[in-house]
Amino acid sequence: MKNNTFFRNSILGASAILLSSAMVSCDDIASDDRYFEVEDITPVRTILIEDYTGQLCLNCPNAHEVMESLEEKYGENVVPVSIHASGSLALNRRVTNFESGRVGLGTPEGAYYYGQIGSPALPYGIINGSYTGQFDTWTSNAKIQLTLPSSLQIGINPVADIASNEVKIDVELMPEKDMEGQLMVWIIENGIVAQQLMPDKTTNKEYVHNNVFRAAVNGQDGETVKLVKDQSHHSSYTIEIRDNKEEKWNPDNLYVVAFLKTSSGVEQVKKAKVNV
Repeated sequence: MKNNTFFRNSILGASAILLSSAMVSCDDIASDDRYFEVEDITPVRTILIEDYTGQLCLNCPNAHEVMESLEEKYGENVVPVSIHASGSLALNRRVTNFESGRVGLGTPEGAYYYGQIGSPALPYGIINGSYTGQFDTWTSNAKIQLTLPSSLQIGINPVADIASNEVKIDVELMPEKDMEGQLMVWIIENGIVAQQLMPDKTTNKEYVHNNVFRAAVNGQDGETVKLVKDQSHHSSYTIEIRDNKEEKWNPDNLYVVAFLKTSSGVEQVKKAKVNV
């Protein structure tokens, strides 16, 4: 594997302005209170946005819009992941009945991660493993995180082997200094049609869910890696493409997300589409 396949140079960036705002949850929110204009920036890194969400959460579509707007504006520099939490606002995958059109997107790992952060009101976000808060603050805080430098580059090569019904994944880490952390490798999927409670309190049975967390490839806590400056670290994984009564993954819509989480947050993250 050649490093020039995986790695790209970062662009020098400017600073962003942090704005404070009121806490919001799955209650009604006036549209004027949802979004804030902040000074534009040029990204120097890629950031991870963990969106804790639920199909019975009426404000969660608003949070999805914030994530999608950031992804649209900053492209590959923003990696959003919608983690369907546990509790009264989520539908676990065990309730899925494809014949009746009922699809639950909650996973055991999602319930675990949600419990780890204290099961806050939904929607709830974690940006780069360090900033947490409600979705009306995501834009301003994402812009701050986008301007912070990183000492790590990540490359991913995921390939679907249809004959064996598996995704084979190569991950390469290239550190610019010694560091230690948890390497996390996730599968996410776009284009899942499933019910969603909307802000007007109606249920949209044809809602298209994107960036949906599907599985933790290397365990829900990932694996500890110790990296040495300028020495690449390579890991390989294989995961089954699930097709059962609870989940039907579409290989054409699968992505792999890999990130290194250290004591100070997410050092770097990378997302790559599964090659079919």
